Amino acid sequence: LHTGFILLVLAASAASVLSEFQSSESRLMKRLLNGYNNQFRPYNVEYENKTLVSMGMTLSQIISVKEKSQELTTSVYMTFDWVDNRFSWDPEEYEGITIIRIPPYAIWSPRIVLQNSIDGNFDVSVPVMALIKYTGEVQWIPPGLYKSTCTIVVALFPFDWQNCTMVFRSATYDRSEMEFGLSYGDSIYVDPEGNYNIVLFDGSFKENGEWKIVQRPVRINSDSSDPTYQDVTFYLIIRRKPQFYVINLIIPCILMSSLSCFVFYLPSVSCEKMTLSISVLLGETVFLFLIAQRVPETSLAVPLIAGYLLFVMILVIISVISSVVVCNVHYRSNTTHSMPDWVVWFFMEKLAPILRVERPSEEESGACSARPRRCSSVSARKAMRQRKEWKSPSEIMFDHQYELQLNVASPENECFVPPSFTKVPPSFEPAAESINYIANQLKEENDSAQSKDDWGYVALILDRILLWIYFAAFSLGTLFFFLQSTFAYYP
Repeated sequence: LHTGFILLVLAASAASVLSEFQSSESRLMKRLLNGYNNQFRPYNVEYENKTLVSMGMTLSQIISVKEKSQELTTSVYMTFDWVDNRFSWDPEEYEGITIIRIPPYAIWSPRIVLQNSIDGNFDVSVPVMALIKYTGEVQWIPPGLYKSTCTIVVALFPFDWQNCTMVFRSATYDRSEMEFGLSYGDSIYVDPEGNYNIVLFDGSFKENGEWKIVQRPVRINSDSSDPTYQDVTFYLIIRRKPQFYVINLIIPCILMSSLSCFVFYLPSVSCEKMTLSISVLLGETVFLFLIAQRVPETSLAVPLIAGYLLFVMILVIISVISSVVVCNVHYRSNTTHSMPDWVVWFFMEKLAPILRVERPSEEESGACSARPRRCSSVSARKAMRQRKEWKSPSEIMFDHQYELQLNVASPENECFVPPSFTKVPPSFEPAAESINYIANQLKEENDSAQSKDDWGYVALILDRILLWIYFAAFSLGTLFFFLQSTFAYYP
């Protein structure tokens, strides 16, 4: 019972003290707001009757950077400090109260807005209470969710950095009535070099998954041509984290582009050169379309990755044209084209040894090996002498007739043959004509097969030299484009 009585007395005493404190705070509130007009700004004699407003920003999160709409969305806490001499009292008269909280709409505020807002929301998001000290110092720390313009420079995309700014100025007063300053301490950080920086809210700052903050300076800007102009600009210099684009866009693009090198390694007889070239070209078109969905519609610069895709598309188009030329050369014959001497000299005698391209053997020539091959006249005459040892006189006569025809038709032997040597009895003329016809047909087929093999060999050499030229151009172009990312320096 005694303990309960003591607790009851303590509770009554605490309630009495709290009631007195609340009554003191209520009296102070009435006293400060009695006759107070929030339409008149406070004067400061030390600053030529101007109102000094110190600003600061604590960054909580970079929510997003939209390249397409060139928009920066941030979550911040703004800090505004000024002195209003109308808010001053003696703490001893009000139970030691040194700080009081008053709604911002009940007092004078500098009405500072975001000048480069993109969604029409120029003011703070939540009108929180303002803290007022007994000395007249007013501090207002409202949170804000701002969407500001950010000019996106796409020249080095996706290895780029951006300089996004948030420009604040008063919507009511100019520099002749209100002067800007920086709120040092918790909302403005001064580095060892004396530069002013935005403070990151260490307690709840969330790192953005795509952008990294490199620098965050603050500057008070004025215009020499307009002495009434003044603003406070917060700079956010951010660098893109390219890992997402490297894994999902750049590496697949390079791998697909490298397939175009193997167009020249495919044999022309397979008829798959054009299929592979067109497939790679369609894949590059899809990648270029994906890039166009990300970057803003601007003509000031071409993104680095888009320039690389255009370069690869040009190479693929050249490979398509080259494949058409190679296929045309491969399927030539002596009935359509005669091989010039310079082609034989340049491709077969000069380039083939340098490129180490060997003529395919009869076993490697596939279906072409089934065709009869043209033999030399020396081999034909040797076979005739072996047959004379066991042939009948009539067969020897026809063999002698065929041998003479070979000698006459042979390009190695252009000597004069008397007509009496090729004359046969009238009764054997039909048979001789048939034999001559068959021999001529075989010779034409052999010549045609040999010509096709020669053109195919030239096409193979042409494929090999185009392969090395294309590979060198593709490798050097890839290095040239992506080494430019090393020039992505920020101030």
